[in-house]
Amino acid sequence: MAKAIDLDMKKRPVQRRALATVDAIVEAASQLLVTMPYESVTTNRIADRAGVGIGSLYQYFPNKEAIVTQVVAAWVDEMVAEVGAALDASVQHEIAAAALAIVSTLFDVVDRHRAQVQLILEGIPFAAQIPAIQALPPTLLALSVRSYASVGNRMRFARPEAATFVIMVMARASIIEAVLHCPPHLKRRDVEETIADFIVRIMVGNATEGMPA
Repeated sequence: MAKAIDLDMKKRPVQRRALATVDAIVEAASQLLVTMPYESVTTNRIADRAGVGIGSLYQYFPNKEAIVTQVVAAWVDEMVAEVGAALDASVQHEIAAAALAIVSTLFDVVDRHRAQVQLILEGIPFAAQIPAIQALPPTLLALSVRSYASVGNRMRFARPEAATFVIMVMARASIIEAVLHCPPHLKRRDVEETIADFIVRIMVGNATEGMPA
């Protein structure tokens, strides 16, 4: 079992100057984390990059891990917002076009945040303990269910939540693996279309009515 780490801030900033200090610390840590090995990022380096004294840093954070927790939360919020926007836009399309549009956009999101995604998956040793990471699967599932429900205005599904869960897990794992570790001979568009085809197959196979004959 992983050792418990104090990931909470010592105190939350209230005044404008304190908010600016914390924002500078989190932004500095974010910059350092994507430019050097995780082990090389220290509180002293974060404070130097942020332009604050080490004492000010420790007013708000007990350790490096608590700072990284805030960084990851900001990364996750940004990526979830982009995914949500993509899902909302996709419901205007027919099923096959919607699936391909979602997959293509998710590729773009992961690719834009490639360094952050790779760090979360492979570089931060306590990532599984970060609340934002723990909340990510149900958050993505809720977004997907909302999108699936919109499609449900045109189709009826026998097992909507199960189908949504399978689609979400398959698409997320496939897209992340394709962006981070795709064999060089495979074309991105071929991978996108293959994933989209699987999504459509699951949706069509789970539909009880509303699909064209």
